[in-house]
Amino acid sequence: MSTTTLTPTTAGTPARLSNRLGLWFAHAYVIGMCATLGGAYFFQFGLWEYPCPMCLLQRMFFLLSAVGPAWIIARSRKGEVTTGEWASGWGWAIVAALIGSTVSAAQVLMHIVPPDPGYAGALFGLHLYTWALIAFLAAAVAAGAALFLTPRAEPLNAAQVSPVLRRAATVTLVVITLFAATNLIACFFEQGFNWQMSGDPTSYQFFTGLGL
Repeated sequence: MSTTTLTPTTAGTPARLSNRLGLWFAHAYVIGMCATLGGAYFFQFGLWEYPCPMCLLQRMFFLLSAVGPAWIIARSRKGEVTTGEWASGWGWAIVAALIGSTVSAAQVLMHIVPPDPGYAGALFGLHLYTWALIAFLAAAVAAGAALFLTPRAEPLNAAQVSPVLRRAATVTLVVITLFAATNLIACFFEQGFNWQMSGDPTSYQFFTGLGL
C-alpha cells in the first residue's frame, strides 16, 4: 500500500490549517525536549551536580524522542511529507519517550525506599529523575495525540509551508543539533577515556585523568 500526498489544489483550508498547526506542534515538542535538557544542564554546570550514567541515558532518550518530530520538520523544508512519514516521526517519538520513562522509573525505584535520600538535588521536592519520568510520560501522551491526528496531516507539502515556518525550521534544527553535540561533549568529559563511568560521579574523569 502506497502513501499519497495531496496537492494544494485538492487540500481544503481546514486541512492546511491543521497541517500548519501540526508543524508548529512539532517545533514545540522539539524545543520542549531541548528545554528539559537545558534544565539538566543548569543543575550540572550551575549547581555542579554530576549526572550519573542513568541520568545521561535519560538525556539520550529525550534527544531521541525529539528526533522524530525534527525529521518531520526537516522533510517539510525539502519536499512532501506523506502520511507514513508523519506517522513514523511521531511513532519514533512515542517509542523513545516510553523507553526513557522505563529508565526514569527504574531510577525512581532504586531510591524510593526510605531512608534513601535520592541522588543529587531536587526541584520542588522531586529529584530530576522523577521529573524526567513525568516529562517522558507527558511527551508520550503529546506525541500520541499528534499521531492520532495523522490522517489530517496528509495534504502537507513544501508549498504549504510558510516562510515563517521555514525560518523556524532552521532555528529548531540548529537548536536540537547544538543540544545533541553539547550533550555528547559533556558525556565525554565526564567519562573520559575510561570504559566504565562511576555510578556516583564526583568529577569529570577526562580532566582527572590529565591530573587537572
